Amino acid sequence: MKRLISRLWGWLKALPTRAKVLITVVLAALLGLLIWLVFFWFAFQTYFIDDKVDEAGPVFDSGAVAETPADEPAEPDPTADDPATPAAAPTAATPDEAALAPEPDTSAPAPAAGPMPGDELSEELIAEMDEAMEELGMPEEQPVEETMPEMPQIQVEASGEFISRSHPTQGQVEVLGDGTGQRFLRFEDFRTDNGPDLNVYLSAAPPDAPVGQFTDVYVDLGDLKGNVGSQNYEIPRDLDLDVYSTVVIWCVRFSVIFGAAELVPN
Repeated sequence: MKRLISRLWGWLKALPTRAKVLITVVLAALLGLLIWLVFFWFAFQTYFIDDKVDEAGPVFDSGAVAETPADEPAEPDPTADDPATPAAAPTAATPDEAALAPEPDTSAPAPAAGPMPGDELSEELIAEMDEAMEELGMPEEQPVEETMPEMPQIQVEASGEFISRSHPTQGQVEVLGDGTGQRFLRFEDFRTDNGPDLNVYLSAAPPDAPVGQFTDVYVDLGDLKGNVGSQNYEIPRDLDLDVYSTVVIWCVRFSVIFGAAELVPN
């Protein structure tokens, strides 16, 4: 190895200046290309960094809001309001502290309850308002008792479980609908490896199909928001989920499927 290096070095020294400059430029270009491939095309650094998301349930145009699992209640303090735990007795003030304590100011009157400044009505204005109500035939009271408007109920129309393909993938997926035609894809307890150009597809291929079949008939729902955590994706209204029944985590750049889930109608 040393002999080979010494021969190369001697050969480089014997080259003319133009050749040395050309070789330097070529080597620098190759190094730059290698760095670009590693960090921008293959994006190896993304495999070691998690993009965590924690989206709440989707909000529908109708005003309906999907509920998310409630946070676990905090454990009660065992010493709070426990008769077995004696409370700390108040300490008596020393004579010096009592002498230095400020005396309460009883000279200032307490603020009286009433309207804010500028809200007062004169007797003339009250009389004019009463006269206007009489002219319009308005009663002093006009009872109203409306029933609460019925809010659309969110239903889980389909659900499934992610399976791993080229990368470990886990979690649940649900199709949430409010009966108006609007639907959302909801990921819960989701986790997969990170990678470049990950997208969420709805495909007509089954979850165990060969990789090449997933992009034969599919719909792209957009970039994967994070490789860890809960997230929502709106589904086109006219999309037939009986056909596009597989959720796919797809690497667009390298045509690799990270994970998939079959949507089973509820």
